Parts: sequence; C-alpha cells; structure tokens
Amino acid sequence: MIPERYRQMMPPYWYENEVAEYHFEGTASAVDAFHAQREDLQQQLTPWSATWGLDIWDWIYFGKKQLLSVEERRKNILRKHWARLPFTLPVLRAMGQAVGKLEKVTEDFANKEVVFEFSDSQPVNLLDLSKDFERIRPIHVNCSKAVVNSRGEDILVSVAARFFEVDYILCGTFSAEDDLEGRIYKESVMVGEAARTNTVDHPLTNTFYSVPE
Repeated sequence: MIPERYRQMMPPYWYENEVAEYHFEGTASAVDAFHAQREDLQQQLTPWSATWGLDIWDWIYFGKKQLLSVEERRKNILRKHWARLPFTLPVLRAMGQAVGKLEKVTEDFANKEVVFEFSDSQPVNLLDLSKDFERIRPIHVNCSKAVVNSRGEDILVSVAARFFEVDYILCGTFSAEDDLEGRIYKESVMVGEAARTNTVDHPLTNTFYSVPE
C-alpha cells in the first residue's frame, strides 16, 4: 500500500497498486529533500525567519552586509522594514511578537494610545518596542502603552548569604561572677620590694695595717 501522505492526491484504486508503492518508496528521499529545500527557501522570504537570506535583506535596506550577530542584524532589518509599512494592527502585532510573548493589541481611542498586552512567561524588551513604535507612529496617536499580565504565580527570589556568630561583652556591662569567659575585671595590683644583704670583710685602700711578727 502506498504511503498515506500520497493518497490525498491519488484516486482510491491506486492505494493497492504495487508498482506505485515501489515508485513512491524509491523517490521518497528525493521528495523529502525537495520539501526541506522548499521550506528553507520559504524561511528566507521574511526577515524574522531568514538565516542565510539576511545577506539579501541587508543589501535591500542597508546596501551592505551588517557586521553584527544574526539577532542584531534581524532587529535592524525589521525596524527598517516596519518603518515602510502602514500603521495597521498586523504590523503592530508583529512588533509586539518580536519583543515578547504578545497576547493582544488594542487601541484606546479616548486617550489616543495603543496598548500592548504581554504575558509574564518571558521577558519583554520595552525599549525596542518603544523605538520601533515611534518610527511608524502617526500624528493622531499620542503614544504606546505596554501591560504585562501576571497570572498570580509566586515569584521566588534566592540570594546567597554568609553570616558569622561572634559572642562578646559590651563595654560597661555588669557580669556576675560565674564560669563564663569574656568578662572585664578592674583590680589593683600591690607592688612590694624584696631585698637581701650580705657582709663582706675586705681592707680599704691606703689603710696601714701592722704586720705582727
């Protein structure tokens, strides 16, 4: 039986055709390679999904290749791309999706503002959104407003901390006499002299002594 992915393009009486089954088995690798090549080519047609096609987009908007990372090149191309597009909801949605997980875009007619609502499941780059919005903002719109909707999840913040325990006695604190260490005592020390004398008999200089015979 021929593979199911080919059946929608063929009449039912071909489903059990052994010759057709052999044919599709033999050409499956070539068909898959062509499908992958076509998908890759389609990705290059838009700047937000292009990879090797960014060189062409750089030439269209800048006239030369940007010497930046792929993400930075894509951001700059998108800004140039959006600046030439009309101020419509699809364009605004594309702007919001490029900077965070966008939920919806609405217009506050009373305040002449455009409101972007994002989910808090991932970071939102509000600075890039503001710059991109100002490039295409018409005069009848005052500004844009970004709202991040929280679903009530707990936010856990962890920090690394170190602490040391030091026991010491404050100056002037009275401590009862016990076996604890660290107290300060004030005492007087008595100092006394210790002396020893000895007698030594010896003749004085220039003194006359008679010598008995």
